[in-house]
Amino acid sequence: MSSCTGNTLTRNAVARASRRAPLIPPSQMSFSPRHSHWKISKNSRTLSTENGRKTTTNYAEFPSNRQEALTLLHKTTTLLPRALPSSGSSRDVESLEFWNTILSQAYEDLTQTSEREARIVVYGVDEWAGAKDLVTALLEEPLSSDQARSDLLKNRWKDSRSKLTISPSSTETTDTATIHLPSSYLTQFAVPIQLTELPPHSSTLASSPLEGSSVATLFDADIPILVVNPLTTPLSSLRTTTLPNNTIIVLTSAPSQLVPKGLSSILSHSSTSSSLKDVKILCVDPARAVAAVHSFQTDSSSSTGIRRYQDDFVGSGLPTVTAALRDILALPSSSKGSPSAIFRTRAAVSQIEDALLACETSVQRVREDLDSVCGDVSHLNGRMEEVCVKAEREILGIPNTSSAASDGDEVAGALRVAEKEMKAVMDRLTWWRMAWRVDEISDIVTAGVARSWCPELERKLILHTGRLSALQREFTKSAFSVLSSHDKPPFNSALLRNTLLQLKSSQPYQLSSQALTHPLYTRQNQLIYPTTRLHVAGQRTVLGMSGGVAAGAGVSWAGWLGWLVGSGEGLLGFVGLEPGTAIGVGLLSAVASVRWAVGKWEKSKKKWWKDWHRVGEGLDRDLRTTIVDVIKEKVVVVADSAASGLTAIVETRKQEIEVVHEELEKLQHELGIIKQRTNAKP
Repeated sequence: MSSCTGNTLTRNAVARASRRAPLIPPSQMSFSPRHSHWKISKNSRTLSTENGRKTTTNYAEFPSNRQEALTLLHKTTTLLPRALPSSGSSRDVESLEFWNTILSQAYEDLTQTSEREARIVVYGVDEWAGAKDLVTALLEEPLSSDQARSDLLKNRWKDSRSKLTISPSSTETTDTATIHLPSSYLTQFAVPIQLTELPPHSSTLASSPLEGSSVATLFDADIPILVVNPLTTPLSSLRTTTLPNNTIIVLTSAPSQLVPKGLSSILSHSSTSSSLKDVKILCVDPARAVAAVHSFQTDSSSSTGIRRYQDDFVGSGLPTVTAALRDILALPSSSKGSPSAIFRTRAAVSQIEDALLACETSVQRVREDLDSVCGDVSHLNGRMEEVCVKAEREILGIPNTSSAASDGDEVAGALRVAEKEMKAVMDRLTWWRMAWRVDEISDIVTAGVARSWCPELERKLILHTGRLSALQREFTKSAFSVLSSHDKPPFNSALLRNTLLQLKSSQPYQLSSQALTHPLYTRQNQLIYPTTRLHVAGQRTVLGMSGGVAAGAGVSWAGWLGWLVGSGEGLLGFVGLEPGTAIGVGLLSAVASVRWAVGKWEKSKKKWWKDWHRVGEGLDRDLRTTIVDVIKEKVVVVADSAASGLTAIVETRKQEIEVVHEELEKLQHELGIIKQRTNAKP
């Protein structure tokens, strides 16, 4: 067997070659990327090298690893429910149902003992991809004179079909969805192939390379061929597309000279899916290949027609597809068992690899979801902490930590104003006025406290309560928005949502206008006891003063009366007091009683003012504590419960996903060992 290169043959050599031997059909032409020359084989199991030596594939002594593959298949099936989400659709490539179906079919295929062809599926992402021309160019026989066969290939999509399968056969037969066709191309590989052609998903520009029911067919195939027209389908869409193992991407409408090694590297490194790491990307011009075949069929006798056919066929890049198929279908040199059984095991291992890759992608996405939830929860917690810190200062200002007055301290300012107003009331309540209104002391002081006890601060607190109510609605809305933005299990917990709804409708959640002013009333009521004590002290003072004045008046009267009746010693002469002395003692006693009463009353008022200052100092602490409590227990209670609930779910999910990841790594290690055995090259 000799190598053929159309560019090095002269016209006479081509003419002599055409007279001596028939032209080698494309089904027997293969391309060697390593040696950059064409090699021609007359049977599928004998290949020639540059120096003419022949190498024959030997199927002896190959371990099928069927049992290992079945064990790994069982372990993978057990892992799927914990690694993949359930969507209820068997068409979602990321769902549990999809991969259960794929692995079930892989198990059925692996346990079969009958011979079968390798399943090749060709899918054009749109009607401009050129998948039909690609299949025609692969299966057309340029040396065949059977016009019926050519018409059958040409008109194979005349009837509406969901898919079309072309299988090798000794005779031409056609049924609803299958064409049995004698084809040297389908039987030239180590394992005979059957070619399934899928119609494009739609006639519009494709937004994703894989859409619709074709996804399951492609993943069930042994070798999927994805035909993409870069003019109508952006190559960037391949980066986010999950592709099956052994996928061959055929780019049409691209120069075949540009072997896209760099493109494949860029896609594999920049792709978010690991399925592009080992993908084969080929540039092919199917229309040129079909034109070359048809041109040769009309002019197969002249050397010019032969050379044109060879130049166009080779220039179309179609032989690279055959070379890629041959590389994937090649079997190890030392093999045991039939090629079909060996290939069944390899195909099952490939589908297991796809399933494990889907699990790995799902685990990665779960981790991304966990990171996203943690980010949202962290942002929500940050906002709550910020509100707790800022609200206290915005409502009450900066606390006064020194003896100097602080204009920014709302409580201290309000107490200064209240003390000034109350001082006027207490100053008017002098001892002589107190003596005349001794029974009204409590009413007077209580009324003064009620009028002066921080009325402006109370109005500001009520105003800020309204602002906190708006903030409460905002945080509650944010909490439910976080839950709604993460609607995948387990974050869309119905139990957590129900808990938040119960909190929202509970009585403690309601924010009344007195929520912040309660410490004002509590501290104001604490002044009742000092006021009562002041009232009692006033009564005792008046009683003591009255007794002292009365006693002094009695002594003075007794001395005066003795003098009046002419008694030299007076009525108190028996105690040695003269009338003048007795009158003086009486008057002194009365004055002393009044002086004692004045001092007693002033001391009682000072004691009342000490209680006032003590209550005022406690008011600042109570208000700041109340603001923090209201924010935590009312304003952000729903958001805080949502953050705590999501955090608990995240921690639980992290532990679960770590267990799944460890098991996944073990299965991938076992897969690597089996692949190393089953994919050993000749």
